[in-house]
Amino acid sequence: MEDETETDAAIRETNEEPGYHIKILYKIGEYLRPEVNDTQFIYQAVICGGEEISKGDETAKLKWFEKTSLPLLMIPHRKKQIKDFFAGYKDIQITLKEPIVSQAFSEIVISFHK
Repeated sequence: MEDETETDAAIRETNEEPGYHIKILYKIGEYLRPEVNDTQFIYQAVICGGEEISKGDETAKLKWFEKTSLPLLMIPHRKKQIKDFFAGYKDIQITLKEPIVSQAFSEIVISFHK
């Protein structure tokens, strides 16, 4: 949405996808991924309502994890973002390097679409 702030987008997406109403407490950081033209805005928030959408397209496998037993396979850099939260970082800006596997996959996809 054109005039939507990053914070408003986070609140909307959290309601639309997993079904929760949240209150954002602060921004942990902006994680820039220039190789794929992506910026991820990560926030600390609390759930203050809503209900889990367990059968949604994007949430069919939604699970809660202990910080000491995160899944082995996660979105690139998500574990770093979680560690930054537990380290108490606020409003940081980091440029991330893409893992070699992600770079190779992107090259394959680009070649396939030519």
